[in-house]
Amino acid sequence: MAGFEVITEVDTFEKMYSLKEAAGPLGCSRDSVVRLVRGGHLRAVEFPRMGGRGRNVKRQIPESELRRFLERNRGRG
Repeated sequence: MAGFEVITEVDTFEKMYSLKEAAGPLGCSRDSVVRLVRGGHLRAVEFPRMGGRGRNVKRQIPESELRRFLERNRGRG
């Protein structure tokens, strides 16, 4: 999907958050997390899924990216 910034390398043992799980620490909805990723404010890792049609991927947010985003945006909003 256009607008998603994809991370190509990530620490193998790093905790990964689904878009829904990342919404909790960010204090927003899953849809807001999708908008942050699409807008380039938050980076996600794409994992291919089997089956289905079109571009069937699962996006997850590495813990380091979530921390980076929170640190950068501390005190905003």
